[in-house]
Amino acid sequence: MAYRTKDSVFGHVQSEEKKELQSSEGLPFRRLLSEERILAALNRAGVKFRERIYPPMVTIWAWLSQVLSDNGSCEDAVSRVIADRVARKEKACSPDSSSYCTARTNLPEEVIVNLTRETGQELHRQAPKEWLWKQRHVVIVDGSTETMADTAENQAEYPQSRSQKAGLGFPILRFVVLLSLSVGTVLECALGQCRGKGTGEQSLFRQMWDALQPGDIVLGDRLYDSYRDAALLKRRGIDVLFGKKSSRACDFRLGRKLGKDDHVIVWKKPKYDKSRYESKAEWEALPPEMEIREVRVTVRRKGFLTRKVVVVTTLLDATEYSAKELTDLFSERWQVELDLRSIKQALGMHHLATKSPEMVRKDLWMHLLAYNLVRIKMAQASVLHGTTPRTLSFTAAKNLMDSFAPHLNTTRGQEHCRIEAELLRAIARCRLTKRPGRKEPRAVKKRVQKYSYLTKPRTEARKGLAA
Repeated sequence: MAYRTKDSVFGHVQSEEKKELQSSEGLPFRRLLSEERILAALNRAGVKFRERIYPPMVTIWAWLSQVLSDNGSCEDAVSRVIADRVARKEKACSPDSSSYCTARTNLPEEVIVNLTRETGQELHRQAPKEWLWKQRHVVIVDGSTETMADTAENQAEYPQSRSQKAGLGFPILRFVVLLSLSVGTVLECALGQCRGKGTGEQSLFRQMWDALQPGDIVLGDRLYDSYRDAALLKRRGIDVLFGKKSSRACDFRLGRKLGKDDHVIVWKKPKYDKSRYESKAEWEALPPEMEIREVRVTVRRKGFLTRKVVVVTTLLDATEYSAKELTDLFSERWQVELDLRSIKQALGMHHLATKSPEMVRKDLWMHLLAYNLVRIKMAQASVLHGTTPRTLSFTAAKNLMDSFAPHLNTTRGQEHCRIEAELLRAIARCRLTKRPGRKEPRAVKKRVQKYSYLTKPRTEARKGLAA
């Protein structure tokens, strides 16, 4: 883990790595997610279990390796468990995956959720000062959607889009995440349907405010530009930096001028709208007005249209936070788009094959946990080799961890430490290339499949086939 100074981080990683690596065996994630931590999470959830082939610890490690693997099947996870048992000189279990699937079903969702939050928050709060923005923790918020297996249970909990015909669409859920700008870990996640009151990104974002701490800065796009959120977060000691909604008027001739295209104005509390608040008392608790800072920047890039971007923030001190520093920080919001792409594409979370809402949520949280554990390895590599996590490739780190796993599982002592050190060195060498002004057509040269889309449910389409 990273601590608050580079020296302490380096010493902690060295000592802890040696201690863990000399005793680690078996499944790949034993080294990153210790049995003690899992047992603590199980105890908090009040879970009791007996020692069998798939106790909760083995189930979690196997599930994580399943997420990390390109195969991603339950049979592949079971094969890793068999290899693990043989390596530890225990009797090989059955290759049938039914017992493993039952163990996944019995694993409480609360345990996976708590482990994800703990691993993400721990690394985020202990990040070295040189990785922070002006000695402050920045948290990025954004949302996305997820499709899942088309079953009656999933459709009832997370109904498909109304624009899709019955039997032709997929159940879909919305999720919003808080991610660390400095280390990239997921700090919190809120899930909901894609339609209905209280299921929008702003509503889900408000459910996660307890994960924020005084002194944090929340970074988000213009969807999160809200008087209510800015005022309530400021009351908690949390600053915001959001894109400005296009519907909000902006006149830089007004207010207290701080510089060119930079001023502080007063926002008035909007009128009461019962559809937006749980009660009128909640609206009345908001301050009647608040000061907000607006900064405008003109973006000029060769080959692109010139556009003007306006950001709004509660960081009012122009001496401490210059207009350029604020707009540069806002440009870092794009990191969350890359992080979501890593989660959905590199870890294969673009579609969840689980068939019940409970298993869908568990599977989603398990992907987030695996993502955090890869990020921890990237942070360790960054500290030991003098770089930062945001300059390293997540996909390369994930692939390296999967490739090194068999060799780490079959070695002990000094040889194990040597291979682990080479893994960290390889991760640190996988730097992201800088490609300013890059543009690509949103098209592919060759499609994976050339089949047509179904226009009727599969059972009906099957009946129309020739005998």
